[in-house]
Amino acid sequence: MLLNPNSFETYMSSKFKWIYNRAEVAPYLEILRKIGVPECLSEVFVKKKLTDELIIECFLETPLRELYSPFNLKGMKTAVERIRIALKAGERICIYGDYDVDGVTSVSLMYLFLSEIGANADYYIPNRLEEGYGLNREAMDEIASRGTKLIITVDCGINAVGEVAYAASLGMDVIITDHHQPAEVMPEAALCIINPLQPGDSYEFKELAGVGVAFKLVMGLRYYLREQGCFGKGAPNIKKYLDLVTLGTVADVVPIVGENRIFVRHGLELLSQKSTRPGVSELKKITGLDGSRVGTSQVGFALAPRINAVGRMGSSDKGLRLLITDSRDEARYLARELDQENKYRQAIEKEIIIESYQMIEDEGLNERYKGLVLYSESWHQGVIGIVASRVVEKFHKPTIIITSENGVGKGSARSIPAFHLYEGLKKVESLLITFGGHKYAAGLKVQMDNISELREKFNEAVDTLLCENDYIPELVIDAFLEPDDVSKELLDWLDRMQPFGAGNKEPVFCMRNLRKSQPFTYVGKEKTHLKIYLEKDGRVFDCIGYNMKDFEDMLTSSASFDIVFTPVLNGWYGGKYIQLNLKDIRSADENI
Repeated sequence: MLLNPNSFETYMSSKFKWIYNRAEVAPYLEILRKIGVPECLSEVFVKKKLTDELIIECFLETPLRELYSPFNLKGMKTAVERIRIALKAGERICIYGDYDVDGVTSVSLMYLFLSEIGANADYYIPNRLEEGYGLNREAMDEIASRGTKLIITVDCGINAVGEVAYAASLGMDVIITDHHQPAEVMPEAALCIINPLQPGDSYEFKELAGVGVAFKLVMGLRYYLREQGCFGKGAPNIKKYLDLVTLGTVADVVPIVGENRIFVRHGLELLSQKSTRPGVSELKKITGLDGSRVGTSQVGFALAPRINAVGRMGSSDKGLRLLITDSRDEARYLARELDQENKYRQAIEKEIIIESYQMIEDEGLNERYKGLVLYSESWHQGVIGIVASRVVEKFHKPTIIITSENGVGKGSARSIPAFHLYEGLKKVESLLITFGGHKYAAGLKVQMDNISELREKFNEAVDTLLCENDYIPELVIDAFLEPDDVSKELLDWLDRMQPFGAGNKEPVFCMRNLRKSQPFTYVGKEKTHLKIYLEKDGRVFDCIGYNMKDFEDMLTSSASFDIVFTPVLNGWYGGKYIQLNLKDIRSADENI
């Protein structure tokens, strides 16, 4: 039975403010029942704006035919015509990409497709520590020295005004494909720009990752060359590249809606197959995913970090080679190397996180400041963004982590929902050399002498824009469930709603007034994960709460509980059972 709580409710736990805003489902119940949606999921569908039969059908099936024409992107026709000329003349083409997973998969995709159709192609990815992000003049010199006539940028280039002009002066045409926000002045020297965010572009979907834009170019080029009669027996099947599109799209945390959801849905099917490209296959083996179904969580927390690890520490060459090799032996070697690099990165990251927490505690920064600024010359610049994210998760305050790069402070900043980071940094821009980013993440450079003042001024900016409630993390509840609602049918429907991610978040549920069925325990290597059996109306639920050691006193002293959770199917083969993954738990006796 579906509960019918008030239209808007908030609950407080020891860590979160639970937010529930009831959706009006009555006008849509007939449609939802016709499709077979369980009543307990009706609110979820309404909140996701899935209230039309055709829209729901498209959402659940995610057919490839729903992809938009690549020629709706401004610059596409010019790009494919220029690449056709390069192919015919045998000109050398260089794909230039970023060093993160989105960039590496974009380069891999473009390189593999161009090689498949007979192009004279190579690639260039800058070293993060030595060259930094984006195009640079030294790289343009190197690429020109190879006899390159055409550069195709992927996941970068939209703001490289001077560098593109320099490349043109060396006799190279530049096609820019990117998904980042353009500045007021764009590279006029580029032959063409493919970016759905550029002025004058009417493309229907604006949220593509860099690899998504690269795939649209591949789509356009394949269509154009087929129309020109270039393929003879048949055009190549480009669906096989959707595994690469999925890796980059999920890793770049763009919304999993629209075309991204179509890419990821079909790409995850490829990644889950036993027969995948050698590099992916070996990476799955080394992460324990061989033979398992791959979802967005496995991409985000197992596969992508290993591809990303080398880029964070300097060069991305190994990650790229892993994705493009057709040698099983080379793939096995590279997968092991990436796994070791990831362990090395994790060790450095863990050390800096511990140092950061200790600095906050020793200096009383959490009590003194609303916005946190931490600095050390010894911290590795490749992981400070991750460290900033961990500090935000623990203290729920906007955070800047700064290290030293060539005598200048280089910082990564992360934020909380209530604080627009880019707008906040505008208030302290007089202290910064450069900065850029968006609401939740940003990068900056600052003179060493200004770091102390930046800490004070950033704190003032945060304090001015936020109130006390903004520092309490929120947990949004999609619907309330009763025990009978938690069923295999519910799990089947949740599975059909995947892939989950930014923009299509996994539904989060609440159940009230459960009691302990037996004493709770803590499991895991460090005994930090809560294992508890809770009962309501004669139904016992197996619950797991990751990193919930802090709840021990409350669990001991309370008799009944309210929980926020996501249901999952656990176990192996015939022994599968429903488990509740706890997001939070509170005493049911606490005041609302």
